[in-house]
Formats: sequence, structure tokens, C-alpha cells
Amino acid sequence: MTSEAPYRALVEHSPEAAYVVRDGRIVFANAAAVRMFGAPSAEALLGTDVLDRVHPDDHALALERRRLVLALNVPAPLVEMRFVALDGRVFEVEVQATAVEFDGVRATYSAARDISRRKLLEEQVRQSQKLEAVGRLAGGIAHDFNNTLAVILGHAEFALQELPPEHPLHHDIRAIERAAQHSAALTRQLLTYARRQTVSPRSLDLNESVTATMRMLRPLLGESIDLAWSPGEGLWPITLDPAQLDQILTNLCANARDAISGVGRLSIATSNCTLNAADCLQIPASQPGDYVRLRFTDDGSGMSAETRSMIFEPFFTTKGLGEGTGLGLSTVYGIVRQNHGAITVESTVGVGTQFDIYLPRRMVRPEPVAASAPLFPESTGSETILVVEDQRDILMLTRRALMKRGYTVLAADGPEQALAIARAHPATIDLLLTDVMMPTMSGPDLARAIAAERAIPRLLFMSGFSADLIASDGLLDADTQFLGKPFTLAELFSRVRTSLDTPQPV
Repeated sequence: MTSEAPYRALVEHSPEAAYVVRDGRIVFANAAAVRMFGAPSAEALLGTDVLDRVHPDDHALALERRRLVLALNVPAPLVEMRFVALDGRVFEVEVQATAVEFDGVRATYSAARDISRRKLLEEQVRQSQKLEAVGRLAGGIAHDFNNTLAVILGHAEFALQELPPEHPLHHDIRAIERAAQHSAALTRQLLTYARRQTVSPRSLDLNESVTATMRMLRPLLGESIDLAWSPGEGLWPITLDPAQLDQILTNLCANARDAISGVGRLSIATSNCTLNAADCLQIPASQPGDYVRLRFTDDGSGMSAETRSMIFEPFFTTKGLGEGTGLGLSTVYGIVRQNHGAITVESTVGVGTQFDIYLPRRMVRPEPVAASAPLFPESTGSETILVVEDQRDILMLTRRALMKRGYTVLAADGPEQALAIARAHPATIDLLLTDVMMPTMSGPDLARAIAAERAIPRLLFMSGFSADLIASDGLLDADTQFLGKPFTLAELFSRVRTSLDTPQPV
């Protein structure tokens, strides 16, 4: 290396870590290298074996690069490897080396850059992309499966209505119905993960909502687990579907229960927090702003780094065969992301786990809990309904069910046939019941096309997902009638009757 003062000063004050190795020993280190290795001064590094600062698994790579640099007298290409700080911290770097003369002796000059944060961000992006891809796949499968389940449930109900309870097949069909209902619950969790389920968000006071759920959570945990609840003061309102909050609380409490062996403790706490740009680098998928944080901390078995990297993937579970679906935490992840929030997890094997959920602040007052919508299991009618569904089995099932309740049903297996029926039907059509996603035209587009030619007073959309095609952000407007698949016949009758009886907007 040149001994001229200007060049030495340039290297010394470079923001990039630079050091010189002669005979395997560090003989020069600039200020950036001192900071990178966590040394108190350059003197603490001088004379030490450079391999002490290289991860053992990368020793062979470092030695071979040094040999080639000195033998060939050409710069070694940029390479990634792991270094070890004086306190034992391992970090990733990009390093390049070249041969120099240092005090008249052949040596290697290396320039290194700590890339740990960049690698962390790259990993977060890869993980996010992987989860998004799995979510799209899960949503598509769940949507198609819901169509099948709708047919199974509907025909099982028809069969049960025709068979007396003492009939030998009654028990078998009831078992089919229960299995289909269980499958429907699993698909709802998949759609939650894929963020494609129908939700009804409203402004909530998280403290009030969690307090109201405590009665349900304590029996879930069992007597051996102490549940501590610490509501934060002056909590900001959030916007969330109360049913989704119940899913978050239930799944995280069940996860903590399974992680605790014997006696243990679970703490739930809330607080306001404001995230800046630096905070968001540590919290994947977050944006700067005001949030309400919901924290779950348990003293259970904890998780390894490998397990932590997979816990939000659907169907991943550490439980034995038949002991869990692997959808609990993926459901939590889907709910949080659908509501523009973020979730982090910290865990140490043998110590415990902490989940932090960040839900965006909403500048509106919490709303009172709305009363449940009434059901009309025995409702009948005489109105005319145009049913549009490209899945023929569901179309025929829906037509049969509504006709048995007295409705006049016009059935169309797609948008083109529906438009033709609407143009040709001389009398009033009281309700358009249409699937949301169809091959050639969406349900909302079909409704607009028909409305351009004739009056149809009321609309009812149905789908296995895709509420986001009806309203922005994947959420239904408050005044939009929606029937989620798979549905029971009672749900079909109830939603149809509600749609027909809802006063038209003036």
C-alpha cells in the first residue's frame, strides 16, 4: 500500500470498511472496519489472526481467495461471506480483495460492506412474495371447493327433509352434512389467509372488545394457564370485523395453550404506537403511521428460527397427525394483512413467544355492536327472481330450493343467457341473484348491463370469495347484500327474503 499521507487519509476516512492482512494477521484497519468489527480501537485488531473475524464455515473460502490474490496478483471478485464481530455477533458482508505492498511486504487489501440489513430486507420480500403466492393459490382452491360444498350441503338438506329421522340413511346423510360443514369452515380459514373472504368491518375500541371476549378465552386456556390482561390507556379506535377479532384472539390463545406444558402464563396487552420509517424496516409489510398494538406473550416452549420462518404458511404445523389443521396462525396473518396491519413474532426455544399485531388507527369513534340479522328459515314468497350461476349444479339447486318456497325462478347459466332472459321477460323481475365471478362478465357488470335496459329493483350477489369485486379493498359496502358460498338452504332463504324486504334507496 502506498505510504503517501493523502491516500492513507482517504482510506482511513472511507465509509467502507478497509483492512490489510499480512501473513494472516491484520496490520491495518480503518475507522469503518473498527466499527464493523465492534472493536474499541484499531489497536485491538492489529496483530490478530484475520480468521478470528471470519465465520468458521467460510475459512476455506477466505484462505483460497487470499492465495489466489497473492499468486495471480489480480483483484478477487466481489463475494459474500460471514464475519464475526469481537462480541461474537455474526453478520454478512460483501468483500473484495487485492494484492498490495504494505511496508515493503506483499499483503492483501480488503474492502468490506456490511449487508446484513439488505439481506434481511431481501428475505422479508421473498417471504412476503411466497406467502402472497400461497395465498392466491389457497384462495383459488377454496373458491372452487366452496362451489362443490354448496352442492353437497344443499342436496344433503333436501334428502334430510324427505327422509324421516328413523330412516336407515338419515344418519349417513347427517354425517355427510357435518363433514361438508367442517370442510366449509376450513375453506373459510383459507379465504381468510388469502384475504378474499367477506367481512363487515366497523370502528372498535380494542380494549372493550378484548374485555368482552375474556369470558370465552379463559376456558379455552384451561385452569393451569394464568391469563393476564393489560389494557392500554387512551387507546385509539381501529376498524375491524368483530368476528375477525374473535378469530385472532382464539387462534393466538390456542397457540399459546399448546406451547405451554403444565402451568404457564399468557399476557395480552394493548397500547398506542407510532411507527417511523426506521421501525418499518424491522416490521414487515408496515407503513409509517399510527397503530394500535395488540401483544400476546407466553412462557411456553418457544420456537426455533426455522419454525418461525414458516408459522404463517397454511397447513404448516408442529403438531402430530390429526392434532391440528395448520391454519390457525395463517388465518391470523390473513386477517391482519387484509386490514392493512402488520404482525411480528419473537421467540426463543425454552423461553416463550411474543406476537405483536399492529392495526392502523382510525379517526372515527367506535360504533355500538349491531344486532344480529333475523333469520327467516320458514319464509316463502311469490316474487320473481333471476338466478345467474355458471356452475350448473349450484344453479339447479338454487332454482329448486327457491321454487319450493313459492318463488318464480328464471335460471341462467351465464351472463349472456341472463341478458337474453331479462330482455324477453315481460313481467317484473323483483330480484337479481347472481354469482360474482363468471367467465365472461362479473356479477356487478351484469347488474349494470341489465339495469341499462330494464328495472330490477334489488340485487343479491353470491360467491365463494371475491367480495372485493363488489367494493374496493375486498370489503362489501354496508348496503350490499351478499350470500357467501357454501350456504345452507336456510341462509339462502333468509338472505333472499332480506334482500326483497329491504326498502329501496330513495
